[in-house]
Amino acid sequence: MSHAEGPILVTGGAGSVGRMLVEKLVADGKTVRIFDLPFMDFDGLEDRASIEIVKGDITDVGDVTKAIEGISSVVHLAALLPPTSERDRDRTFGVNVGGTGNIIKAMESGAPDAVLIFTSSISTYGNTQDEEPPVKIDHAQSAIDIYAESKIVGERMVRESSLKWIAMRIAGIAVPAFMEPPNPWPFVAGQRVEMVHRDDVVDALFASVDASETNKIFNIGGGASWQLTGEDYVRDFYSFMGAPVEDVDYRESPGWVDWYDTDESQRILQYQNRSYELYSDEMRKIVEELMAE
Repeated sequence: MSHAEGPILVTGGAGSVGRMLVEKLVADGKTVRIFDLPFMDFDGLEDRASIEIVKGDITDVGDVTKAIEGISSVVHLAALLPPTSERDRDRTFGVNVGGTGNIIKAMESGAPDAVLIFTSSISTYGNTQDEEPPVKIDHAQSAIDIYAESKIVGERMVRESSLKWIAMRIAGIAVPAFMEPPNPWPFVAGQRVEMVHRDDVVDALFASVDASETNKIFNIGGGASWQLTGEDYVRDFYSFMGAPVEDVDYRESPGWVDWYDTDESQRILQYQNRSYELYSDEMRKIVEELMAE
């Protein structure tokens, strides 16, 4: 089997974004190999003709080498995310940097023609609130937490590799589901905030697998309708939940959120398909259904 026809490897493929991406790829006639930790829930993914499952750990060179064999491209989602990432710097770097290094090495020796799609983060820009928006991809990277620090290093390794790559700096993901409010919210009240719908992120990742242009960095944000302030997001969240906005806890200093220049990513990947209004409607409906039970 040539690499061009090999399966698409999705690391972290049993997670929520990973599963949606896998289903979208399979529906498009592609063969997918999922690489994820053995204790993850693989329910509904096993015993399917177009899905292979390799259980293992991204920090284990042998596991990664096995997962890479014969693949055509890699969508690298596996990572420790906040707040878990902030508890133990060594562990976060072991997974987010060491794991990425293992993928790169295994691809360089075992699948040198495959494309690596690396999920980075807009958190790597740091606090940009004193600047003129939107934040462009040539903006300097400056971490204000362990997660961003690990993504800066991982992304640099990807860009310096001999592989073809795409780096996706993804904004805060808005998931249409009932959830507890974060405490504190990751921004100050007046801060510029642009999130992105989870399904738009899946669409962007899906489009990147067949993108004709590689060795590119993309900002992945929701687009104009999502460019609000922290206060707007919080007020709306509490109104979806039917809760009073009394005890809102914001960060004491600005977080790493802002508005982003996504013109190029949207032009190439065509992923901004769900407006903030659509998300708001989804959230209201979810809460109404829960209340009706």
